[in-house]
Amino acid sequence: MNTSGENLSDVMRAVGLLYRRATRTFEQDRIGLPVGVRAVLELLSLTTAQPVPRIAETLLLSRQFVQRSVDHGIELGIFELQNNPAHRRSRLVSVTAEGRSTIERVLQREQELLVVAREQLTEDEISTCLHVLHTIREQADWSPADER
Repeated sequence: MNTSGENLSDVMRAVGLLYRRATRTFEQDRIGLPVGVRAVLELLSLTTAQPVPRIAETLLLSRQFVQRSVDHGIELGIFELQNNPAHRRSRLVSVTAEGRSTIERVLQREQELLVVAREQLTEDEISTCLHVLHTIREQADWSPADER
């Protein structure tokens, strides 16, 4: 019989598998958006223009990874840089019209992929799932073992 900790480990493995499958699908799909670029695009489309360090902090990613994602997004025409009145050297990353169109297509495709699963779940099950994932994220000690 599994203990609660083992069950939560099963949840983590399932999340990892789902993440890898979704990443592969969206990177190979007609949209072809790398996961890092998508994460930055989704964040900025829901908020406002931000500097790379703040984006990295919010997404819990390294600044270097976010900078590479932003640079790639600029090449794709979905991000642009703006002057930052609060900091001369740290420019703001914002979403272009092409970027807004791209994230709309990505989210629409995601909804299409989830429709069958959605039909098999109740609102309570979805709420419980979100509660479990948020609790794990907020309560687990994610610091490296040598820092504890």
